[in-house]
Amino acid sequence: MSRRDQAAHVSYGLLCVLLVVACSRDETWRYAAITAANVVPVVVLLVQLRSGTFADRSSWTITFGGVGILLAHNVRNQVVLATTGSPARDVLADGTLALGYLLLLAGAALATLPIARRDLGGMLDAAVIGLASASLVWAVVLQPAHVRLGSSATRTAYELCLVLLVTALAGLVLRAFVVVRAARVTTLLLLLAMASTNLADIVFTLTEDQTTGLSSWWASALCVVALLSFGSALAHPSAGGLAGPEPRPRGLTRARLTFIAIALSVNPAVAGIRALLGEPVDVVLLSIGSQLMVPLVVLRIALLARGYADTAERLHDLASRDELTGLPNRRALTAHLAELLDRIAAGSSPGAVVLYLDLDDFKEVNDTHGHATGDRVLYDVGSRVRACIRSTDLVARCGGDEFVVVLEGDPAVVEAAVVASLGRALAEPVVVGSVVASGRASIGVARVRTGESMAAETLLARADVDMYRVKRASGRPTPTPAPESPLVDSSAPADL
Repeated sequence: MSRRDQAAHVSYGLLCVLLVVACSRDETWRYAAITAANVVPVVVLLVQLRSGTFADRSSWTITFGGVGILLAHNVRNQVVLATTGSPARDVLADGTLALGYLLLLAGAALATLPIARRDLGGMLDAAVIGLASASLVWAVVLQPAHVRLGSSATRTAYELCLVLLVTALAGLVLRAFVVVRAARVTTLLLLLAMASTNLADIVFTLTEDQTTGLSSWWASALCVVALLSFGSALAHPSAGGLAGPEPRPRGLTRARLTFIAIALSVNPAVAGIRALLGEPVDVVLLSIGSQLMVPLVVLRIALLARGYADTAERLHDLASRDELTGLPNRRALTAHLAELLDRIAAGSSPGAVVLYLDLDDFKEVNDTHGHATGDRVLYDVGSRVRACIRSTDLVARCGGDEFVVVLEGDPAVVEAAVVASLGRALAEPVVVGSVVASGRASIGVARVRTGESMAAETLLARADVDMYRVKRASGRPTPTPAPESPLVDSSAPADL
């Protein structure tokens, strides 16, 4: 820890102690201490925004508006208290307090978006667990207190929403604390701020005097701690780490799934217990809690479904794609050709032409310049061949330096144009850095016309044999076919 950080921590501690001691005096001192603590995040945010410290200014601008409104609320409270002897309890006071908290929560939620983009599943899980925790606190502690105070339905709903949202956001910040190591100090201070906010709300409710509207000085002290912790979190250098890259978090573990299941059962369990005890069911908690939790759970399920679909698609690609070129592999080629030949035999397709390509000088490229250069040549050739055919046709890599092209259509129409186009495309040398390599290939051809019945292996073997004939006729060295290769049919005519 640097001396600057040490000085900042000491200053935070001393100011916190000083303002908490002030809260232990009378009400005038308490609201003065809260107002002074409220100035800290206002000043910090103003300085940070003006200096361009935050990469995302929109979220922190909204947050600045929230703390600014809370500061105006606290200043007015202090003035009203000095003139009437009790804090403001009118529509303006409730409105400014609600708006200030709403902007704070909105700004904080926007600030966590960079993390949510990288760890959306974890953030949703944390929010659901946070909502469940808040529901328990409300059912056990706060709701009975509001019944005792005779709070209006509006105030009860407002307090419930505040507790649910702050605790859900605390869950998000806790998740950020776990996965974003570069922002550990900032997230720890934010957690302290949110925990203090919720505790302050609990103490305000439990100790409120129905006549004066005043509460224990501990509630004011907790407000001071919350505001100073929030300001310190924003001022700490690790605040910039919230937008930094982090390792990919773990997926949905069994333990986390258990926690989510328990969280979903909290509200129904609370309602059931109250019904069994003969107490009225808390409809406000059931309705508001469900309105907040159900969309999160549905989004989490959708995220899981998309993840499984993406995984299945990746597995399919791994099974049907050549890793080097990205072209279909032998398995995909065989399946495509079998389906096409079925349609040709049934007379619903005009026919097909299969072109079997084998690069002429590829062994020399590999032996002279290495496999890395050879891989680049294969990739370039595959791209050139793909550019020569229609989107409805298929080009596959069958391994080594062999490619197969499947053209659907009347052989008399599609063959000549494509073979000529391939010849021109492969005549150009392949340039890999300082290496100039040949991309020429010997091309074998096999044809099948509408109404003919033929197996995929037979058609491929005919094209393969024709490729060997072309290579021998040109005087180029011919590779030795693998024994018992499924693509080589010795009985096939060599002039096809």
